[in-house]
Amino acid sequence: MAPERRTLALVLTGLLVIGMAAFTAWFLANFERRTQEIPIGAAAAARRNPMLAAERFLTRLGIPVESSAGRGLLRQLPPITDTLVVNGLGPLSTARQAALRAWLQDGGRLVVEAVDLWDDADDDAEASSDDAVPAAAPDPDDLPGTFGIRLRETEEDADGTSGKDRDQILAKAPWLPGGEPLSVAFHPDWYLEAAGVAGATEVAAGGRTRMVRLPVGAGMLTVSSDHLFLTNDRIGRHDHALFLAYLVQPAPGGKVWLLYDSAVPWLGTLLWAAAPAGISAVAILVLVWVWSLSARLGPLEQAPDRRRRDLLEHLDAAGAFLWRHGRAAGLVEATRRQVFTVWQRRRPDLHQLAQHDQIAGIAEASRLLPQQVRAALTTQADDAQGFIEQTKVLKALWHGARRRRP
Repeated sequence: MAPERRTLALVLTGLLVIGMAAFTAWFLANFERRTQEIPIGAAAAARRNPMLAAERFLTRLGIPVESSAGRGLLRQLPPITDTLVVNGLGPLSTARQAALRAWLQDGGRLVVEAVDLWDDADDDAEASSDDAVPAAAPDPDDLPGTFGIRLRETEEDADGTSGKDRDQILAKAPWLPGGEPLSVAFHPDWYLEAAGVAGATEVAAGGRTRMVRLPVGAGMLTVSSDHLFLTNDRIGRHDHALFLAYLVQPAPGGKVWLLYDSAVPWLGTLLWAAAPAGISAVAILVLVWVWSLSARLGPLEQAPDRRRRDLLEHLDAAGAFLWRHGRAAGLVEATRRQVFTVWQRRRPDLHQLAQHDQIAGIAEASRLLPQQVRAALTTQADDAQGFIEQTKVLKALWHGARRRRP
C-alpha cells in the first residue's frame, strides 16, 4: 500500500503544479500591469488661493513673493519698491483711492483686474447731441474708471469664437525686450476701453484691448480685463508664467504681493481674528449654561400645593409634632402667662401676694379647686389625659378672668 500511496501523492502533486502553471499562463495572457493616475482634486491650499501656482513659480525664479487675503494690504500699503497684484479689486473709498494714487506716484506698482462693468446707457446719454445731458462720470468707487479705463462686455460671438475657443482668446504682448511677443489668453467676454488715456500701452486680442499699462508718476498701473491667466489651472498654458514674471517684476530690493481675495470677511472672521480667546470663553460659557439647564441634583420635587389649608389642621399638626418631641411645655407656657396677666389686671391686689396666695385667690374667684389651679399654672402634665385636663382648666381660668362682675 505504501508504493501505491506514494504514486497517488505524486500524481496529485503533478496535477496541482500543472493547474497552477495553466492558471498563471491564462492570467498573464489576459491581464497586463499598467499605471493609472486617479485625480483627487486640488489641495486645500490651492482651492483657497487661486494664485498659489503663480506664487511657487515666482519663488523658483528667486523673486520674493507672498500671498495674502483680506483688505489688510489695501489699508496698509506695502513699500513703494513692491508690486501689488490684486485679484478682483472691489469698491474703494475716496480716501483709499487717494492713498493708492499717492503710492503709485511715489513708485509703487499695481496690477489689478477690472470688475466694474461700464453701462452702455451712459455712452448713449453722452453721445446724444439733442439732449442737454452732461457727460457720464466714472463710478467714484472704481479705481480704473477714475484713470479713464473702462471695462466692457462683449456681445455674444462678437469675436467669432465658439465652442472650446469661447473661454480664451490669444493676445500677443510685445513687452519682453529683445524677444518675440508672448502669447497670453484672455476671456473673450470682457475687454477694456482706454480712449484718451495718454501714455498708455495696450495689449489687444480679437481686435479689442485686453490689458492697459499706464505710468502714474514714478509707479506703474496695470489693468487687465481678467486675471484668469494667473490662476492655478491656466498659469501653465501658453506663455502665462513668463508673462507674469515680466509683469510683476518689482524694483530692486522689492517684493511681490499676491492679494488673491480682497473681499471684506464676515463679522465672525473679524471677531475671531481680534479676540479668539474671548470668543472661545463665551462659547464655553454658553455650552455650560445650556448643559446646566438640563442637569439637576437629586430627585425631582413635586409642585407645591397652593390650596389654602384649615388653620385648625395646622394647629393640630403643630401640637402633635411638639408633643412627640417632648416640647409640650411650650404649648401651655404662653397660655399660662396670658392667664396670669389677665387675672392680675382684674385683681390688682394679687401683685402683693405670694404665689401660694395668688393661686388661692384665683381659685376662690374662679370657683375651682386650689389644687386644680396650681396644677394648671405650675406643673407639666406627663400624659395626654393630664395635658387635656390642664388645657381645660386653663381655658376655664381664661374665661373666668374675662367675665365681668355683676
